[in-house]
Amino acid sequence: MKELDPKYAAALSSIKDKIQSSPHLQSYLDEEEEAHYDLLKQEIEPLIEEIHLQVAENDPLQLELLEEELVDPAFEGLFLPRILGYSVLRGAINDQYKYIRPQEHFKKILLSICNSFNFDILKNRIGQTIEVGFSLSSDIWITNLIAEIDNKLVKTYLQSHKLSKYTDVRSRHTSHFRYSKQFKSFNFLTATLPQTASEVKIEFNSIVNFLLFRATLGSKPGDSVYQYLDGIIGNEQLGKSKENLQLLLIIGLFFDLKKEEQKKLITGLNKYKEKEDELLCFEVLRRMQESNHDLNDADYARLNDIVQRTDLAQFKIFMNAVDQIDKIGYINSDAVDTARTYHNSNKGLSPQNECLRNVIFRKFKTFMSALAEEDFIEYFELNKVFTTYMNSFDNEKFNQNVKGISMTYVKKLLRKFTEKRSKDYQDIKKFVSSVFLDLGFMKEKEIKELFKTKRKKVVAS
Repeated sequence: MKELDPKYAAALSSIKDKIQSSPHLQSYLDEEEEAHYDLLKQEIEPLIEEIHLQVAENDPLQLELLEEELVDPAFEGLFLPRILGYSVLRGAINDQYKYIRPQEHFKKILLSICNSFNFDILKNRIGQTIEVGFSLSSDIWITNLIAEIDNKLVKTYLQSHKLSKYTDVRSRHTSHFRYSKQFKSFNFLTATLPQTASEVKIEFNSIVNFLLFRATLGSKPGDSVYQYLDGIIGNEQLGKSKENLQLLLIIGLFFDLKKEEQKKLITGLNKYKEKEDELLCFEVLRRMQESNHDLNDADYARLNDIVQRTDLAQFKIFMNAVDQIDKIGYINSDAVDTARTYHNSNKGLSPQNECLRNVIFRKFKTFMSALAEEDFIEYFELNKVFTTYMNSFDNEKFNQNVKGISMTYVKKLLRKFTEKRSKDYQDIKKFVSSVFLDLGFMKEKEIKELFKTKRKKVVAS
């Protein structure tokens, strides 16, 4: 088993000594007052958090090793409630909001807290975490965990956090979503390096979450992360699967690789050069485009640089078209022609065309989300480009997406320009009444309702 880097082990040892010599700990042991434990927490937990942040930033694959050191009773349970939360959220879950595999790290941290001399204080900080963790775990896993506890009061406490409402998948989804929002700004994700094709499938969701987080962290991934990437792209034992392909594409999209690493990635992608395999490339890219992670122009350019050196004939054509549209600007007539030509060369509902429509729509969405209300004339002009692409693609989903961002912007305008006699308001009304009707975005009755003056309720005296 890999051992914790000596520099981190030494830092933890120093903190452990500081805890045991702290006057706050001595006061707590003498008087057993929670206020003294709180003072110890205020003194020590920032020091532990600082080391945790260092490891998360520079050596994220050692995070769980670091955390397991903290179960030592000499740390007095400090920082364990936070780590318990991290362990709950690291676990990969399926579409039923259940863990794909048992979460042994969660179990180890929770048992350490339950067996701690300071349990009565720590339990006040872990209730919600246990509820969420238990909701995602199987009944038999929870039963076996509780069976390892000797203290009856602790058993009762744990059993009270296994709630019947979480038999409903919707409740599990809601609780997991709300709980995870509390940790949105924390850097705590880690991953296991898969060694076989089966391990790729098992660890897939955790690996993807880890890679996407590191890609958007806002700082250089660091040597340890690049060593991890090399362990994926350089391992031929990972086989040829949809999961492995997605990992390769994520790496190609988001990480700046050295020449040797690029060669390995190209070799890995060339496994998918058959026509049927290339369709899988488009399917994987489409799922990524439609996920919560937003692909930008720099990401496509990074991947295009890799793809143009592969044997992926159809994918190369697609990526080249995207690159050309980006370079000349999607509002340029030549870009529209490039998109139309590529789109017409494939079946309308093909994954290739869906990927292209997603690329164009993202450009619209990015522009519209940044457009100020005062600049609505720019929207009027850009709408002509929208219309050209809509006519070229002839796709209902694309049209509805364009309608959605257009309606959102128009409603913003109407909240901004409320004086119905003003020129701005009248210009907006004239545009919407004509263009939205022609495009099929709204019916006449809906347009009238949109601009109808709302009568104020008369309050009886």
